[in-house]
Amino acid sequence: MKKMYSFLILLGIFALIGYMESPRMKPEEPSHYPISTEESETEAVAQEEHDTPMNLELELVYEGTKVVDGTKVEAYREYEVYKDRDGKVLNRIPTTHYNYLKYENQ
Repeated sequence: MKKMYSFLILLGIFALIGYMESPRMKPEEPSHYPISTEESETEAVAQEEHDTPMNLELELVYEGTKVVDGTKVEAYREYEVYKDRDGKVLNRIPTTHYNYLKYENQ
């Protein structure tokens, strides 16, 4: 019985080492992404990228204030703001990132 446990432990160790040493699948294999075969679609996307260069800025926007357990808490949400070369805002996308400022009442 002791030989059986030793054999299973040794087999488990070899399996673990084999798994750790095996080559990993590359995370960015092209077969996982949808492929478009229409030339007009790819040309339109390429043309659009060159026509409207956008700058990405992250902006914190005040969301509100609450009192939690006698402490004043201000919430700020992060937004992705896309602007063109002239500074005109093209798109604002809210993210899931929040910042909180806590003030104790005295």
